[in-house]
Amino acid sequence: MNCRWPLPLGILSLALMATQAAQAQSLMGLQQAAIRCLNGTSRADCSAALGTSHQLKNRADAANELRCYTALLGLESRLSMAMQGSGSVARDHSSLKETIFECRALNPG
Repeated sequence: MNCRWPLPLGILSLALMATQAAQAQSLMGLQQAAIRCLNGTSRADCSAALGTSHQLKNRADAANELRCYTALLGLESRLSMAMQGSGSVARDHSSLKETIFECRALNPG
């Protein structure tokens, strides 16, 4: 027996708001983890930033946000260099700033 129960509009609205909040947090989470990574705090921060970047690249690809996707690729190379102890602080932070700017369309609201 296959029963389908329609969800009340309120529950659907809450689910949508939760999804949007998670998406906004992922960009903010990327920014926070990337700053810690680029400042040499820990490899774990770099790994977290790379993981979040990968998720955002998937969303950017699905949304056809190619400038965001490309900026994320550049940031990932900077994060990888930071993990190895190399890179340029000014260029690294510039790449992060550009990524946040280019990916703002992935942020709801």
